Formats: sequence, C-alpha cells, structure tokens
Amino acid sequence: MMMHTMSVARRIGVARAAVAMVVGLLGLTLGGCSSSNTALLEANRALQEQNTKLVQDNESLHTLNQQLQDGLAARDRAMAEMQALLNDVRANRADLAARIDRLDANSKNTQFGNIALDAGTDAALRELASQHSDLLEYDAARGMIRFKSDVLFDSGKDALSSNARSTIKQFTQILNTTANGYDVRIVGHTDSQPIRRTAAQHPTNWHLSCHRAISVLREMVSDGFASERGEACGKGEFEPMVQNTASGNTPQNRRVEVFMTKQYRTGIPAPAATMAPKSPASKPATPAKSDDFLK
Repeated sequence: MMMHTMSVARRIGVARAAVAMVVGLLGLTLGGCSSSNTALLEANRALQEQNTKLVQDNESLHTLNQQLQDGLAARDRAMAEMQALLNDVRANRADLAARIDRLDANSKNTQFGNIALDAGTDAALRELASQHSDLLEYDAARGMIRFKSDVLFDSGKDALSSNARSTIKQFTQILNTTANGYDVRIVGHTDSQPIRRTAAQHPTNWHLSCHRAISVLREMVSDGFASERGEACGKGEFEPMVQNTASGNTPQNRRVEVFMTKQYRTGIPAPAATMAPKSPASKPATPAKSDDFLK
C-alpha cells in the first residue's frame, strides 16, 4: 500500500510540472508567439492524460481504503466472537469445576466415610456399640461401625462366631428400621501375617479380608437385609490402623468396617434372590490359584 501511495505522489508531482509548463506556454502565447499553439495543445493533452490517471489512482485509493475498512471491521467482529467464545469456555470451566467439587464432596461426605447420620440412626448405633463394646466400635464422624475380627472370626478363617451373629442381627434390625434410608459398604482388613493353615480357602490376605466382609454381608442378608443395599470388599493388609509388627501379628489391624452410605437407586429392580443365606458349614468359592484374584 505504501508503494502504491508513493507512486500516486510522484504522479501528482508530474501533473503539477505539466500544469506549470502549460502556464508558461500560455504566457508565451499571450505574448504573441503563434508558433507555440502546437506545443500548448500537446501540453493540454498531456495534462488531460495526467488528470485521467490521477482520477483512476484516486478511485483505486478509495477502493483500497474501503477494503481496509471492511477488513478492520471483519477483524473486530472476529475478535468479539472469539472473546464471547472465550467467556463461554471460562464460564463452562468454572461450572465444571464447581460440579467436580460437589461430586468430590458428595463422594467423600456421603458415599464412603465422613457422613452425617440422622439423629435416630446415630442414637441407635451408639446404643448398639455401648451394649457390645467388646465386639464393635462406632465412629460417628465417619458413620461407621467397626467389628473386631478376633471376636468375629477364628484366626485365618471367615466363619462367624455365634456371638457375632447375634450382634449382627441387632445391627441388621437397625438398618431395616431406623436406618432404612442407608446402604452399607463392608470392608474387610487383615494384619500382615501370611496365610498358612487356611491357604487353600484363602490364598492371600486379600482373599481373607474379602471373604470375611462377604460373610458379614451374607449374615445380614440371612437376617432380612436387602441384598441390593450392601456391597463387600477387602483391603487385605494394606490399610493398617497401626504399624504391623515384624511378625505381622497386629490384632488392631484385623477388623471389618461397615460404612453407612446414602442410597442412590437407578430405578432398576433387583433380582428376587441375589444372595443365598449362608449356612454355618458353607464357604465362599475358592479360586484355583492366587494369581486368579488379580485378574
């Protein structure tokens, strides 16, 4: 554009020189030089050509200026649209972050630990724990009942003691009445002692912790607890309450924890019988080998 503008300026200079020449010739003519008529006509023709060229250049400049103005307007519109899009992205990101925070808080505070139980359920669980302090503890802040495995089970086994069955039955009655708005998550834990005498039934501490959690849930189901309200899992030796000793024999780490969770139903009805009651002599299915548990 700058080169084009300089070209137009040069042309304007040439036009001015032509005008000066015409004026000079005109002066000569007025002075009586008849021989200059031809030169005057040629100068006039040259001036007209220069004028025509200037008009064309002026139109070109006008067109170029209009194109530049249109381009700037288009740029401004594009920048405005990009800014609006950026604002939308920022708003959506903020909304997504807020949703993630809510989901995270919901997961931590209502699904697994740190749940605020209603007053009736809290009172019932406190009373149960006070009646069976040798067998269980109640953690109100986490909405959790902790059963001591050494009272629930014999060493290395998953068969419940008769005393444990009686207490679990009372716990189930609370879940079916006062606490019928909650589901439960049952988590088994062990110490780090290797499995020896019962390795055929429980190849690893993972197996034993899972089988013990399942035994508690099966007992609850046999007492009338709805199967779809419970889940069972095992953490083995990997979430100890205290540091395991060199031998691995740490009674505090052998436990079954039952967490109260809010109910979130999908509306799909559960099967009529999802878990058969467990007879005293029955055992959970035994995997063929330890590696199968990790698959």
